[in-house]
Amino acid sequence: MLKNYLLLVSSFLGACLGAQEVHSALQLRNSHLWRGIEVSAGFIYTGNLRLDCKNFYAGFWAGGNFDGSYKEFNNYIGYKNKHLTLELWDIYNFSPGATYNNKEFFNYSAKETGRFWDFRSYYTISDQFPLVLSWNTVVFGRDRNRENTGNKYSSFVSGEYPVYKKDNLEVRGRVGYAFALDSHGEKNNFFAKDSGFNEVSLIVSKSFTIEGYKIPIGIWGMWNPVNNNAFLQFSVQVYSF
Repeated sequence: MLKNYLLLVSSFLGACLGAQEVHSALQLRNSHLWRGIEVSAGFIYTGNLRLDCKNFYAGFWAGGNFDGSYKEFNNYIGYKNKHLTLELWDIYNFSPGATYNNKEFFNYSAKETGRFWDFRSYYTISDQFPLVLSWNTVVFGRDRNRENTGNKYSSFVSGEYPVYKKDNLEVRGRVGYAFALDSHGEKNNFFAKDSGFNEVSLIVSKSFTIEGYKIPIGIWGMWNPVNNNAFLQFSVQVYSF
C-alpha cells in the first residue's frame, strides 16, 4: 500500500513540472468536528499547506490542541474541475490516548496500521443550483471488523446547500448518512454506532475587516441523531494565502 501511495504522489509531482501555486491557512477552534464526530475538544489549531498544479493538487493537513492530547497529521492528493473534486487522504491521528497503533507512522500493514485512507468525492450540480453531493469511503486502514479479518469500507454520503448568502455572510446546511459497504454482520461503522443520518449541520461563516485585515469566523452546529449527541464549534482563521 505504501508503494501505491508513493506512486500516486510521484505521478502528481511528475505532472506538476510547470505552473504551480502554493496555498496555506491556519485556523483556531474550540473543537474539531468531522462527519458527526467530535474528534477533539479544547483549544485547537489546524493548518494546511497545499501545492496546486493546473487541475491537480497535493498537500499536508495537521491539527492539534494545546495540552497535547490531540495530534493529527495527514497527507492528501486531489483533482478538481468546475463541478467535480476527487481526493485521497492518508490520515494519521497519533493522539497519546489512542486505542490503536499510533506509534508507527510508516506502518502500512492493513492489520496493524493506525492510519486510514479516506477517498472523497464532491460534485456541484450547477452554478444556478449549487447543491454539493458527496460520497466518501474509508478504503484502507483501521476501519476493520471485530476479528480484524477485513475492511468494512465505511462510507459517508452527504448533501450540502447554501441556504442564505449576502455580502460576507453565508449559511450552509448539510445532511449526512453513514453506513458500511461490508459490515461483516456488525452494526457500527467508522462514523457511528449504526447506519443512519449521523450528521445534520448548520454552518455559518462571516468575514470581518479590521484595519484592512480580513478575519473570517465560523459557527458550526452539528447534530448526530444516530449517536444521540450534538456539538457547537467556533473558529477563526488566522491567515490564508
